[in-house]
Amino acid sequence: MKKILLIISLLSILVFGGCAKSLIKLVLIKDPDPHKMFGKNSAREFYNPIIISDSLKEIWESDVFGGFTNNSVINNDSIIFVGDLGGRIHCFNVETGKQVGVLKSKGSVYSTPLIINTKIIYALVDQKEDLTELIFYDMYIGKELEILEINGRVLPQMLLDKEDIILCTENGLVKRYSETGNLLWEFDTKSKLYANPAMLDNNLLVANDKGEIISLNAKTGNQNYKVKIGSSFFSGITIEKHFGYVADNKGVIYSFNINDGKIIWSYKTSARIMMNIALDEQNLYAGNLNGDLYAIDKVSGKFLWKSELGGSFNSTPLITKNRIVISNLFKKFTFIDKLNGNVVKDFELDGRCRLSPIIVKNKLIIGYDDGVLRAYEFIY
Repeated sequence: MKKILLIISLLSILVFGGCAKSLIKLVLIKDPDPHKMFGKNSAREFYNPIIISDSLKEIWESDVFGGFTNNSVINNDSIIFVGDLGGRIHCFNVETGKQVGVLKSKGSVYSTPLIINTKIIYALVDQKEDLTELIFYDMYIGKELEILEINGRVLPQMLLDKEDIILCTENGLVKRYSETGNLLWEFDTKSKLYANPAMLDNNLLVANDKGEIISLNAKTGNQNYKVKIGSSFFSGITIEKHFGYVADNKGVIYSFNINDGKIIWSYKTSARIMMNIALDEQNLYAGNLNGDLYAIDKVSGKFLWKSELGGSFNSTPLITKNRIVISNLFKKFTFIDKLNGNVVKDFELDGRCRLSPIIVKNKLIIGYDDGVLRAYEFIY
């Protein structure tokens, strides 16, 4: 009898002791410069105007439950958040790497979560059905407020417009929800959608599987224009002023006028491009699946340099004043000299680098396969 009780006790420890509670309960201090969505803002900005060192010191590493897609972490205050393909939302203290909460669900999180005030909003994709649950969770009270069932899989990155959520489904629907989960409008593009949308002011831009750019009025959902400019789009749109930038599956980069969709210039690279275009004050940067990184003058479309790095790029790089930090599926990330494309330093990893790198509180955050999140400190 004692042996039976001992076995039951051991099983209880294994079953319950190894399972962290599904809870995020936080009081966040107001952050003057939060990173609330993929690309930081609705126009998608991957430029951080600072000079960084080429030397790094690993300060912590944490495991999550599932692998990552080509998204990024977000942050508010000193807390970073990330979703994984195991259906979980994790949050860590960026200084220590300590996990301070986790939400567990069945499904997969492809799109970067959003932060609105005390809420975190994430799209949980059902792997068996063509459905997504849009979950509204209040971190202050530690409770789900709303779960909305959406027809279709939310694979592209979501957007914030003030306190409203804009999302795209794989089956071609574009939807806008209020912070409380009310559907404000819906638009059917009648095409597959994989590319990340972007928005500036009231102009919402979507790139579809037919090679079309669709402009919608972000407040009403009414179509402004639709124009075919390329082949299928799986990357994402990046906006600056009245210019839009996007790349297609044939590796062609396009600059277009966001007011009417007219092409300003185009440039053909050597292979398919999956990432969002990254910009700084003068140039744009894009890597393709051949492992080639391009720098192009964003106004004229003039070729500046090409760096043949090998491997495969599908995560948008981080751009600083002096360096490009780019993730590689060939188990590394690389620091590139922004002036000439020369490799400054490679940093080897144990898995394929997936997340777009970002800097939070002067720490570089990298994520790679098998669900490993790592933070580095710059050494000056």
